[in-house]
Amino acid sequence: MAGINYSEFANRFAGIKPSPVYLFVGPERFFIEEGVRLVKERFLEGGIKEFNYDSIYAADIKPSKVIEIAETLPVMTSYRVIVVKGIDGWTTKEKEGLLSYINNPSKTTCLILTATKLDRREKFTAAVEKNATFVLCQPLYKQQLIGWIKQEVRRSGKGIDDEAVYMLADMTGNDMLSLRSDIEKLTMYCKDKKSMSINDVAAASSSMRSVSVFEVVNAMVERRYKDGVYFLKRALDEGEPPVRIFYFIVKELRAMLKARTLIDAGESPERAAIRVGVPPFKVKEFSQRLQKFPTRDLITLFDKLIDADSSLKGGAVRPGIVLENLLLSASGTVRPGGKP
Repeated sequence: MAGINYSEFANRFAGIKPSPVYLFVGPERFFIEEGVRLVKERFLEGGIKEFNYDSIYAADIKPSKVIEIAETLPVMTSYRVIVVKGIDGWTTKEKEGLLSYINNPSKTTCLILTATKLDRREKFTAAVEKNATFVLCQPLYKQQLIGWIKQEVRRSGKGIDDEAVYMLADMTGNDMLSLRSDIEKLTMYCKDKKSMSINDVAAASSSMRSVSVFEVVNAMVERRYKDGVYFLKRALDEGEPPVRIFYFIVKELRAMLKARTLIDAGESPERAAIRVGVPPFKVKEFSQRLQKFPTRDLITLFDKLIDADSSLKGGAVRPGIVLENLLLSASGTVRPGGKP
């Protein structure tokens, strides 16, 4: 089967004829882990897992050994399952060592391979696309992510407001493993409620993720330096990674610059906000923020974001100080030379 995206694979999995070889490839760890789980449970259902399941990192095994295990008959069941993780760590020659097996796999073994990235021009990848189930595990777009959150919450037997959905998505970004964990914690926190609101997300944040990071962003784009420094220190004390705080600052300012460009071209602030993907319940607040930042100021601040990005990657200045200087930039009171 040629490559299919994970969502299509998951939706069709129950009706798809089992394959002797699966390859899950892409940067989205959650889909890879969920895919491996689905396949493993299907093949090992009712069997003795202890004797018929192997999970190995490619760095710790040679392809020839994988073939040896794969050709071993299962014990007291119909199938054995082998998971080989991170095969993109193998050389091209090592991957080609599996070609003979990929082209003629054992009928009593399910071989599951995972990788973050593969060269589709290689013979190995072409053989997998032709003879195996090739599943592409890519991150979801924002609207897809929103739909996925709603679906996961429904599976828990609860409902959720749109505002709460958007807040969950913003708090976690595209890290779906963390997002799944946050949804589980939120549903446990709201165990006596049929539907969850944005207030529930905020109240449960102490057991999930810090809300302080959003206050940092708010203070920056509203030029409230003192508040920004307070929430920055609080977010860092709560364990927020500086790079994650920076991500949300960049995300907000990028949206503001895109919207400001649309306004300069004749769009209304509300329409511009909607076009850059601002959730409906945030449109009014976002439009008001835009009034405080003319295009010139946003471009200037973006230049400082580039400098901050270099400083964060360079490691010469503590990340907290880099972020504090960004707040100073937004307030218009940067210290000489950008140094604290």
